Amino acid sequence: MERYDWDRMDVSPSLAEAVGRELEWRQPEMLRRFYQLTLDNREIATLRFESSFGSLATGTFGQAQWTLKRKGFLSPKISVRDAGSETDIGLFTPGWTGAGWVSFGSGRRYHLRHSNFWRTEWTFEAEDGTAAVTLSGNQGFIKQGARASVAQSAAGLPEAPVMLLLIWYLRVLMTEDASAAAVAAGS
Repeated sequence: MERYDWDRMDVSPSLAEAVGRELEWRQPEMLRRFYQLTLDNREIATLRFESSFGSLATGTFGQAQWTLKRKGFLSPKISVRDAGSETDIGLFTPGWTGAGWVSFGSGRRYHLRHSNFWRTEWTFEAEDGTAAVTLSGNQGFIKQGARASVAQSAAGLPEAPVMLLLIWYLRVLMTEDASAAAVAAGS
């Protein structure tokens, strides 16, 4: 993983506004794999899957743009890349429960874990256990949505926008995987 120049990304105005406030991930159109992160009904980020069934998605936050993609089968990982680049700037390695670690080229690592029994709340935490980004709320079958937040402790973290995109990306994949498994089990 290469070192990444986080300072060149223009995300600070929207991120500064978002810290400590409730954000909302929403899916504007049923069955379309396009999602908006909103603050006071104003779009601050988007996540768009490139096809109806693949895992490649493009996330935008402010003027910054990254791609996210699941790779591997038995030992899957999620790569995060600067849009148009083939070099990973972040890599998420899940465990069998969905929890896992994301490592960034900056050397920072964050643990994703579920915060409640029903697994409707997930949090990226720094290695010292301090919450950085949280996602909560029920997911829908046809149309998805949830609440997100950036903790005050993450206000200065250049990786926070990527974690907001990644936590939602993971939620979408988990929901789709669970739906596919239910359909397969019913066949």
